Amino acid sequence: MSFDPIQTTSSPNPSPPPAAVISNNISYKERVHYYKEALKPNVIDISIIQHLAEQGIPESHGLRSLYWKILLRYLPLDRTKWDSFLEKSRGGYKGFVDELMIDPHDLGERPPEADHPLSVSVDSKWNEYFKDQNILVDIEKDVRRTFPSLHFFNHQQEEGKTIHYEALRRILFIYAKLNPGIRYVQGMNEILGPIYYIFAIDPDENYKQHAEADAFYCFTNIMSEIRDNFCKSLDKSESGIIFNIKKLNRILKEKDRELWNDLEEKKLNPQFYSFRWITLLLSQEFELPDVLRLWDSLFSDPNRFDFLYYFCCSMLICVRDQLLSFTFADSLKLLQSYPAHIDFHTIYATALSLKNGTFKLNSANVLESGQSYIRFFNPFSLGSYGSSNSSNSNNNTLNSTSPTTTTAAAATSSPSPSTSSPNVHKTTDSVSPPPSNNNVNNPSNSNSPNLNSMNDQSTSSSTSTPPLIKGFFAKYFDSNGNAKQKY
Repeated sequence: MSFDPIQTTSSPNPSPPPAAVISNNISYKERVHYYKEALKPNVIDISIIQHLAEQGIPESHGLRSLYWKILLRYLPLDRTKWDSFLEKSRGGYKGFVDELMIDPHDLGERPPEADHPLSVSVDSKWNEYFKDQNILVDIEKDVRRTFPSLHFFNHQQEEGKTIHYEALRRILFIYAKLNPGIRYVQGMNEILGPIYYIFAIDPDENYKQHAEADAFYCFTNIMSEIRDNFCKSLDKSESGIIFNIKKLNRILKEKDRELWNDLEEKKLNPQFYSFRWITLLLSQEFELPDVLRLWDSLFSDPNRFDFLYYFCCSMLICVRDQLLSFTFADSLKLLQSYPAHIDFHTIYATALSLKNGTFKLNSANVLESGQSYIRFFNPFSLGSYGSSNSSNSNNNTLNSTSPTTTTAAAATSSPSPSTSSPNVHKTTDSVSPPPSNNNVNNPSNSNSPNLNSMNDQSTSSSTSTPPLIKGFFAKYFDSNGNAKQKY
């Protein structure tokens, strides 16, 4: 994605340009360098990871695989614990597979004589096996529909029979067994697919080899945040899908009253088109590369998944001209099969401007309504993830001029994941959402920079100025913000 330059306002008493303000001709190699640098400290700063991920994670060095593992609270922020954590977690997944993938035909020790295929005993392995087959039938049908045209999943030219489909099948089955209250619901495969794909193409052989186990835990973590969307009994609760659809409808009403009135008059219920959008995180509405880019932003949002609703609203606004002129039937058809000619990055830019309050409807050309917010990649401006009046030991700030199109929001740091094996939820209780890297340096390297030692103690910010991440990256730039070294 290419960005336009950030516009900055002049202050009454201009000060020299801070070292954290960079020129807009940053190269791709330089950009990759910043993403790799953010992974080097022994204790990773989640706000930096969120900020960089929100701008799109480069398709290089398995960066997206590592960033997602961190953003989905799988990997601990303390890198020194990664090896032991991964060994324990992957061992735990192997234990799940061995224990739950039951096949009485393959039992080393033959079951008791009382246990036979016709047994209805609760403790019968055969009885449990046949019940599992009912779950597997539903999973199998959906797994075969997961990216059917993607060579990665179908390279053996036998649909639904590749090793990758088998991995998806096992993950979904084990999740269903460990969560008997919700089990498996159609659509979960669409959430798992992109996560497993990214992990399975990691250039680091160790991560690639354990893609299935890592994907299981990340899938479990993300489902703990969105599982209520899949639970029909919770549809009308404050965490259910109907409530979330109403949230989208309120945003549309606030941002584009004319379009909202038109859809209301046509009696085009938002559930007719947005149920799939929200439940599946838009994974079926765009091509996979665009879905991955969108998920970078969804996973990096501290208020997950608020950005999803603004993006859905942007999708509606970007086709408002057609919707205003179409009938009910044509409008519904349009939204249930979103037009491919609408550029993804235009929708994204509009969504950002909606979220940050800079959206101005351009009736003459609605696709330009959010263009003013698009900007060049900036590894320093903390933007929506920084607090303009707070001083955080892990977030370095300094005074600077403020981008005209950016407003500072309150800082939200995700809690550090536990170093123990991730919890697997086994109940249907409502879960409230929490507020490759073969070139990355060895986490145990004592020379790795530590964010805590880089704090700028004299830092302060005005309430209207978004903070900048200074200490971690400033060493690469001179006083004019130009890179000291080209990568």
